[in-house]
Formats: sequence, structure tokens, C-alpha cells
Amino acid sequence: MIRTILFIISFVVLGLSVVFLIINNANKEKKDIKDFTKDKKEKGNKNKLLAATIIISTIFAIFVPGSFYQVEAGQVAVVKTLGQVKGIRFPGTHFDFCLVSQYIYFDTTVQQLDIDTASYSSDAQTMNIKMTVQYKIDADKAKDILVEYNNMDSLSKRIEKVTDDKTKAVLSRYTAMKIIETRSTISLEVEQAVKEAVGDKYYVSVTAVNLTNIDFTAEFEKSVEDKVIAEQQKEAAITKAEQELEVAKLEAQAKIEAARGDAESQKIIASASAEAMAIKLVELAKSIGFEVNETYIKKIETTVMDYDTKEVISETTLEEEVIEKPEVGVVTNLDEETKQLTTITTSISSTKYSIVFDETHTKEDLNIVTELVKYLEYLEKWNGELPNVVTSSSGVDVIIPSING
Repeated sequence: MIRTILFIISFVVLGLSVVFLIINNANKEKKDIKDFTKDKKEKGNKNKLLAATIIISTIFAIFVPGSFYQVEAGQVAVVKTLGQVKGIRFPGTHFDFCLVSQYIYFDTTVQQLDIDTASYSSDAQTMNIKMTVQYKIDADKAKDILVEYNNMDSLSKRIEKVTDDKTKAVLSRYTAMKIIETRSTISLEVEQAVKEAVGDKYYVSVTAVNLTNIDFTAEFEKSVEDKVIAEQQKEAAITKAEQELEVAKLEAQAKIEAARGDAESQKIIASASAEAMAIKLVELAKSIGFEVNETYIKKIETTVMDYDTKEVISETTLEEEVIEKPEVGVVTNLDEETKQLTTITTSISSTKYSIVFDETHTKEDLNIVTELVKYLEYLEKWNGELPNVVTSSSGVDVIIPSING
């Protein structure tokens, strides 16, 4: 913009000078003979001044506007004077005489390199790699870039070579399958290796390195596909086997629980039958005059727990034999200071019957009572079938059918 304005001003000044010269010559022709006698020296001075003005305006129009340089944002310029590097110009307007100065511009925005290369894995699998490298130059080092690389193309080729070497070095440490499985992690490793290799040696900072694509040979990709399918089939088979095993376990557990339930039922029935028989024995003994003493096993369970956390602090169980039938139940007590809840549970764990023998009631009498109880038990289970009576010369045999139960 400034250069354009200066060009306009220069040409305006030059034009005005030419116009002034033409007007001055025209006025000379109209002048009186008296004016012709004026001092020739004064006329000569005016002509020289006019000529100098024209010359200066011409030089100004040609050289001055061309000596103003504009460095835009995102650029940096290196100034060469008579072929020698003299300095760096940052964004803005600068003046350097155009006849001896040259501006060489560099882009300071982020640059991107697209790289296609080939490499090998540690198991000798061939890979075709596509990757990108993003970097930006250090503006303060533009002079060094110009001196060492002359232009950005040479610098870009050097960065591409370093990136290619470091990428191959990293990938060669992994098998092909590992590269496929951990591609994102390996991409980060490649980026770190390139950044360390570039460092500050090439006057740029690497901002990103991305492995955009890795292609293996068709044979290897087919083998990977076959392996994946085999793994999927294997997983499916394992899953099916695990499901079948789980079903079998559930069925077996159900059978176990059913058998356990039957066993518990039989146990409860047997226990109830034994208890009923014992009570019948006691009652019959009482009915024929036996003295029967009853005592009880009293069970006291004490539990102390934290009321807030429900954590059990202590548990105690005490059993004692008493004559009087104890009252059963549960009593709780909360200590407000310690926040401890005490629960006392009283129950009867068993009842003891003592049948006393004396002169009139002996052990043999009790045996009769026992047999009678067994007979009563038999009658409870009898299905009405009469005994089989067989008469022979030696006597009579009475066969009583067995009752299962």
C-alpha cells in the first residue's frame, strides 16, 4: 500500500514539473522585447532548478517506492545486501534501498508434509505407510535456514528424510500383529522419536506426526482375517461350552437341593415320630402309676451389637437345667450412652422326662409299656390286612404282615 502511494506521489510531482516547464516556455514567447533584455543568468538558474526538480522526481518515482517492503503476518523475511545476509524483517513495513537489497520470504505458519514410504516389521512383513508431519520454522532462525538450506524445499526434504528413518526404526521393533493391535500407541512413539531427532537441529518445531494408513501384503491380510475368524469361532465354542456347563451345574444343583429337601423331610418326619412315641411312652407310664419327673433345658442366647453400624460385638450362649417350665421370648435393651443394643433370647432346647422305678413299678413293667407303644404305632399304620393263621399238628403260626413306614 505504501509503495503504491509513493509511486502515485512521484508521478504527480513529475507531471507537475513537466507542466510547469511547458507553461514557462509558452510565457517566454509572449514576453515583451524589454523582458528579452533581462539578466540571462537569472533565466539560466530557473532552467537549472526546473531540470533538477524533474530529475529528482524521476529518481524518486523509480527508486524510492521500490525500496519499501511489506512483510505480512505469518511471514518473516531475510534481507540480503549486495549478496550478503544482513538481517531479519518481521511482519510490518520496512525500508531497504532496492538497488542493493533483496528480500527472501519464509512462511512461519504450520507446514504439512505428506510422506509415502515402505518399511518392514520385526517378523519381515512388508508395510506401505502413509503419514503426515506438521511443523513450523523458528522465525528467529530464518537467517540460518537461508544460509544452510537456501530455501524451504531443501529443508522440507531433510525433515522428510529424518521422519522416514525414525519411522522405520520404530516399526522394525514390532511384529506385524503388534503393529495392527497397538497402532495408536506406536503412532505416538513414532511422533516422539521424530521430535527428538529433529529437536533444534533444523530450526523447526514438529507439532504432530500421524500414521494415517498402514497397508500390509494381501497374503498377510488374508492370514490375519483367517486368524480373526478362527478366534471368533473358538470364542463362540468356548461360550457355548460354558453355557452348557452352567446349565448342567444348575440342573445338578437343583437335583442336589431336591435330594436335600427329601432328606430333610425324612429327618423331620423321623424326629416327629420319635418325639410322639416318647410322649406316648411317658403318658402310658403315668397312666399305670409310674412317677414321672419333668425337667427343662433352658437356653439363653445373648447378643450385643452396635446400634448404628449393626456390627456384632459379642455373642454368648448359656444352657441350664430347670424344674419349672421357663418362659420363652426375646428381650432387647438399648444403652443410649454406648449405643449398644443387647438382645436376650430365651428358649427351651429340650425336655427331660425321668420315669422312677419303685417296688410296685419295676423295669419289667416299663418294658410292657414300651411294647404297648410299639403296638399302638403299628395300629396307626395298619392297612386293615388280617394276619395269616396257619394251623399244623405242632401248633398255630400267626403271620403278621409288615408295615413299611
